[in-house]
Amino acid sequence: MHSITLRNIAFLAFSFLLFTSFNSGLIAPNILGYSDELMLAIGVIVLLTPPLMKMKLDRTSLLLTTYILYTLLNAVISKFSPNLFYALAQSLIHIKLFIIAQAAIVLYQGSKSQIKLAKNLFFAFAALFILGMLINLVAGESWNSLISNEDMQYRYGFLRPVGYFGHYAPNSYFFSLALITITMLYSKQINVDRASQVRKFFIFVVIDFLAAFPLTVRKGLFMIVPYGFYVLSLLKTSNRIVFSVAACLFLIVFVGVIANSEMMTDTITNFDNFFSDDHSYIRGLIVYYGYHLFLDFFPFGVGNGLYGTVFSNMNLSVYEYVGLNPYRLMKQDGTLSGVYDSGVSALMAESGFIGMVLVIAIIINFFKFNKNRLDIHGYRIFKVITFFAILLSLTEPVWQNGFFATFYTSCLLYIHTKNNKFRINGRWRERKDCEPVNVKTSS
Repeated sequence: MHSITLRNIAFLAFSFLLFTSFNSGLIAPNILGYSDELMLAIGVIVLLTPPLMKMKLDRTSLLLTTYILYTLLNAVISKFSPNLFYALAQSLIHIKLFIIAQAAIVLYQGSKSQIKLAKNLFFAFAALFILGMLINLVAGESWNSLISNEDMQYRYGFLRPVGYFGHYAPNSYFFSLALITITMLYSKQINVDRASQVRKFFIFVVIDFLAAFPLTVRKGLFMIVPYGFYVLSLLKTSNRIVFSVAACLFLIVFVGVIANSEMMTDTITNFDNFFSDDHSYIRGLIVYYGYHLFLDFFPFGVGNGLYGTVFSNMNLSVYEYVGLNPYRLMKQDGTLSGVYDSGVSALMAESGFIGMVLVIAIIINFFKFNKNRLDIHGYRIFKVITFFAILLSLTEPVWQNGFFATFYTSCLLYIHTKNNKFRINGRWRERKDCEPVNVKTSS
């Protein structure tokens, strides 16, 4: 009884931190901005303390402990002499998304109070996001100036909105995660209508694409890929070919429409910059040199907290090693600018091949952990949003991003609140009150 009560209190505290993290761009960002780091610290304690106290490591604690020990060893042998504390902290920040999300699900026990809290959090976040975007639309530059330190920018003919978060990218993150969660959850029925799923996919593509213009961020378009594979998995072999051809033709038409647009030219230029160093696009340079460092220091990497991450401010030697002048990358306050947006390439450069193997093992375990706790439909939704996070990580630091971890965890919790529940005549019902699962084929 005591442990259950303690776990409920911990879940309540964790939910409060999710809320403060969501609000960190609007209310006292210098204070609430550390909410995600506090969630990370609590997450590590939640995942490690019970197994260590019992002296019996489960798969999660064994992998996380091995990863921590490897990080410290890697720091000791690195030629660039990273600070051990910074190295340890950065190694955990690299997988912040998975630690926070898994800890939240460990604490979630599916009680009525927890279900209500998780559901209210999700819809409160959605309401605040919409409110922030509407105010930004009406107030324009005045709203941007009020809550953000970002330079005033326009893209695709639109003012880049900071919305509720004080930044550009989080708007796209939340929109795509919340939209796909609602779209797929509210299609969760006993009889899966394949034709309906195909229609919803194409509607989602149109909405997600059109939203990229006012949001002025292309990142949400990555969601089309895992969602498309999900729909493909529902179809019979013959229908998969038809769907694939239709999807390709659909995308070709879209590409043709935007072929000469700023969105398309920016995307192609930025993508090309990931494979060369004859430009000044800092994200492209960090990605490019990150992959080279991965090969140069195979299999260990340069050590955590040294390249493309926040703690690399404390030790600039790796930037000097690859020929980047770190002082040209600094803002007036002495912090590096633009180097934190490189995603998984920074992880590869810092942790090396061995570190990447351990991270992949942690992610695979994360998949198994959720598979054991979700029904097959919920697990499919989980896979879509998680593969979205994995795709984004190729060029974006979403695993380290506090906003993304908050949005993702709130969506995952909401998915878990509907575990073994289905939409029957517009109402949620328990599996035990429903008929066996069938798949309705389209004619």
